[in-house]
Amino acid sequence: MVLTWPQKAVWVGLVVLSLACGKGDQAGGSQASVQQTPGPRPGSAAVPVKVEVVRREDISDYIQTNTTLEADHAVEVRSRVAGQVLEVLVEEGDRIQEGKALARLDGRAADLQSKQMQVAYEDAKRTFDRLEKMHDRNLASSEQYEAARAQVDRTRAQYEAARLTLEFTEITSPIAGVVTARTVEMGNMITANQSLFSVADFDPLLAKIRVPEKEIRNIRLGQGARIAAEAVPDRSFRGTVKMISPVVDPESGTVKVTVDVPEGQDVLSPGMFVSVFIITATHQNALIIPKRALVLEGGETDQVYVFEGGKVRQSKIQTGFVDNDRLEVLAGLKEGEQVITVGNEGLRPGSAVRLVGEGGGEKAEGGRQKAEGEKQKAGGEKK
Repeated sequence: MVLTWPQKAVWVGLVVLSLACGKGDQAGGSQASVQQTPGPRPGSAAVPVKVEVVRREDISDYIQTNTTLEADHAVEVRSRVAGQVLEVLVEEGDRIQEGKALARLDGRAADLQSKQMQVAYEDAKRTFDRLEKMHDRNLASSEQYEAARAQVDRTRAQYEAARLTLEFTEITSPIAGVVTARTVEMGNMITANQSLFSVADFDPLLAKIRVPEKEIRNIRLGQGARIAAEAVPDRSFRGTVKMISPVVDPESGTVKVTVDVPEGQDVLSPGMFVSVFIITATHQNALIIPKRALVLEGGETDQVYVFEGGKVRQSKIQTGFVDNDRLEVLAGLKEGEQVITVGNEGLRPGSAVRLVGEGGGEKAEGGRQKAEGEKQKAGGEKK
């Protein structure tokens, strides 16, 4: 059929109108689809945390300072006579009693000298006894009698000196304790007053510390102390204030305080570096939390996060005494509440949390990721 020009114009207009309506429907449908499809909502996974229960314990305030331990008594054992060392009877680390023989020198010459002086003394004594009888019967002069008595006194003194020299060939310890040093070997020739051994009494050990003069009013004789050594990190030791110096050092403004350490001799030694905590006050049955539960927000008020039914509650607290890893809570918490100690970085009030080892673990996370992967795969095949 042949169309006339007016008919062609009408037909073209209908086609254009139809195409325009189709595009409009397609755009509207796309717009509706976008409006009806919700955007992605990020999942809020619970943060794993560790908690500790607020409990009641005793806690103390203290003055802390550092020092090195010293022996209560320490001596250098020296030889009083010269000679050759024949025997060394102890080694470093040996525990000895007072008067214990540590070494022996060659005493043969001293022994002979002692015997000679003994003979001279006994001879002088016999002479004096004979002259004394004669003097009583007026057969000897007073000058002879006095000279004989003086000779007895002189030879007796010489004999006692010789015996003492013989005794000094055996080197003994003047105190009970532990041999801390030995500087002599068998066969050595030694001189008089030469140092041979060092002996120290470790029971008790002493910690001599310097306390600022403003703190000395808080210290008294018999006050308790706690000793911590870097070499023994898993133990602490009791101490007692033994002496307080009556003067203040004008250069440092400190007072010397001596602390008695009666225990720990099995692991503590003189020269060991320790921290001394002198207890100035104790609060009994106080509310205690770990120091790591504190959240540092930059403000003046201390804060902690409390675990409540899988959520986080922020609580402002007032603190009291502070120990090594504990602190006292005066207000803001109750006994039995659970404070978050691990995982509290970045938390906010109301954050979802879970206890480590409870729910939402690695298996659940792996299952969720696997399910999302299968869903994406199915969507791709459908397209």
